[in-house]
Amino acid sequence: MRRQIMSNNKWMDDPVLNGISNEKLEMLTKIIEGAKGMEPKQMLTYFIQQSNIAGKNGINFTNAETNLILNVLKEDMSPEEIKRIDMVKKIVEMVGKKNR
Repeated sequence: MRRQIMSNNKWMDDPVLNGISNEKLEMLTKIIEGAKGMEPKQMLTYFIQQSNIAGKNGINFTNAETNLILNVLKEDMSPEEIKRIDMVKKIVEMVGKKNR
């Protein structure tokens, strides 16, 4: 089943994006637009891949920016799918803290 999500760009009004560089905003937009129509599992894999590509290009997302992206991606998910995304996010955060 393909999904219709993120039909508007209201996420771009989020205060988290105040002062963000154009390069980073373009990457955020690319990730969100690229995830349209994907199933949650695909979205998460895509998000991680794109975040890694961004990091290799010197673009690193803050926790607030990452949360914004994930919240946009979760808009049309079921509660069960959201729970899975949140669980993976917690695991990623824990791994990130260990690697610091």
